Amino acid sequence: MAKIHVLVPNQELADYALQIIAEEKMDSCRVEVIRTSHAVQAARDAIGEGANVIVARGLQADFIREYTKVPLVNISMTGQEVGLLVEEARQLTGKEHPVLAFVGHYTMFPDSSYMNEIFHATLLFYTYEDRNRIETIVQKAALEHPDVMIGGERVLKCLQQYPDILPLFLRTREDSLRKALHVARRMVYTSQVEKENNAQFFTVLETVYNGVFKVDTNKNVTAANHAAAWILNRTEASFIGKNMYEVMPQLEERYLDKVLQGEREIITTTMLIGRESYMVSVAPIAYDGGITGAILSMHKIPTGSRKHQDLFEDNLLFGYLSMGDFCKIETKSEQMKRCMELARMYALSSSPVIIYGETGTEKEVFAQGIHNNGYLKNSHYLTVNCSGMSEEQQIAVLFGEGQEKQKKAALEQAAFGTLLIRDIDELCLRCQYRLMRVMRYKVFMKTDIEEVPSIEVRIIATAREELAQKVRNGQFREDLYYLLNAFAIHLPPLRERREDIPGMVQNYFRQYNKKYSKRVSLTKGGMEALCGARWDGNALQLERFCERLVLTAHKRNMDEVYIRELLLELYPKIETHGGIPSVVIYEPPEKEEIVRALAQCKGNRQKTAQLLDISTATLWRKMKKYGIE
Repeated sequence: MAKIHVLVPNQELADYALQIIAEEKMDSCRVEVIRTSHAVQAARDAIGEGANVIVARGLQADFIREYTKVPLVNISMTGQEVGLLVEEARQLTGKEHPVLAFVGHYTMFPDSSYMNEIFHATLLFYTYEDRNRIETIVQKAALEHPDVMIGGERVLKCLQQYPDILPLFLRTREDSLRKALHVARRMVYTSQVEKENNAQFFTVLETVYNGVFKVDTNKNVTAANHAAAWILNRTEASFIGKNMYEVMPQLEERYLDKVLQGEREIITTTMLIGRESYMVSVAPIAYDGGITGAILSMHKIPTGSRKHQDLFEDNLLFGYLSMGDFCKIETKSEQMKRCMELARMYALSSSPVIIYGETGTEKEVFAQGIHNNGYLKNSHYLTVNCSGMSEEQQIAVLFGEGQEKQKKAALEQAAFGTLLIRDIDELCLRCQYRLMRVMRYKVFMKTDIEEVPSIEVRIIATAREELAQKVRNGQFREDLYYLLNAFAIHLPPLRERREDIPGMVQNYFRQYNKKYSKRVSLTKGGMEALCGARWDGNALQLERFCERLVLTAHKRNMDEVYIRELLLELYPKIETHGGIPSVVIYEPPEKEEIVRALAQCKGNRQKTAQLLDISTATLWRKMKKYGIE
């Protein structure tokens, strides 16, 4: 079976090819002389007989390239062959410095730089990509009045209408054929190696338990194994050619993008597929200094002992299930995306996690997301809030000391699951010591002297303040701090990620319009007013405010005037002067800045605008917006 099939237009080229094949001992080659009109059929026949590579030239190569998909090596002229044609034309014209026009397919000719100087002749090269333009190209070349025109059969046929120009057949010789055959041999070898590698790759794919996808630089799936098909409940063939984000909508776009763009060498995260948690890794396919694609691997996170499975029905019965997940957080903030990436990685571990954030940030959603993406997802998820409890109450709730025997402590109820301790910065020192023993040694102390061994529970904690300062002040145990802070997440407040506010507002309006059967919307000014507010209560405050807007709306479109009035009504600021608290009406930061500037400039609008670096028209518009007299 011939791996390389050589198709040439004349016997002279065929003889050259046979000679080279014999010299190079290229046994898997076949040579055939064909007419241009039969080029495509000859190539198809060669493919049917098992050819891996076709070698052809000029117009024949052009036809084959257009109508078949087999790898093609074009027979391109060498500089030496151009020199031989120049010498032939010199003898034909009897001129020492003839003007020669070479007309051919754009793949036929070598680099023509400095050829005029080398061969002491004027060489004009005219190339075409579309064979239908050959006659036009010949006409263009004839306008230069060359002594000789050199081209293939169709070029010389068109040249017949120009009797003053001598024709010379564009002849390729041994050098160009040898070069093309060497390229073809390397292509066959590369193809064989690639087939062997693909065979090995697919063998590995089908023998691993992980679900594996191979994607190209356009993020389209080029290969998938049976395990991946089983995980997603589809056939392998249904993945091929599909975009990876279409196949797995749970996959965050930036993960695959960062790997393909070379920004990350590997990314590991977690995600929920159905009711199961999977660890997902994305790594680049690097070749010759570039990235040609990526491998995505999915590994099911084990759910632990049989005890975890038995707890699932109990969780449904007693309301211990966690429903939050990262997919519920829509964000454009890079800070927030980094927090989500960390949280997904922390979910792979059983170590304690601490989530820092102001009141109203998404600490609870993050905690539930970590639980639901880890191996304990089917187990208990309990929450205890330390804030506002006395030391005795904290000890009673967490460890059961002083409670009736039949009433279990929170740590006991959360056994084999997750316990979220909210506001751990408010935890008393006695509880801190006992909690440290649970986290480090898995020892449960019901009292200060009574220990119960082997309690398995994952601790997730939240705090509004940095624990490091409390450690310095002696209010928090140093050992517990180091146990927690290795897996820390710092959630940014809403004022540091204002780009998220429009999307959050739109979601809240959709939710509460549906709940209250309304069709309330915001004007552009209304949205700007919401985006400019402080939102000290973060997402919690913003959601409740949006619900109030929708529920009590007296018109369909809410503008900045109504929103400003409602903000002033709902969120007064309390300040203390001389020990006496007083209400300070909430004001947007921009309004406060304008009021201060006006006071500084004694009401002069022109000077105020200069101070604020805005135009007087803009200042007037903002004063009207905020109701400043």
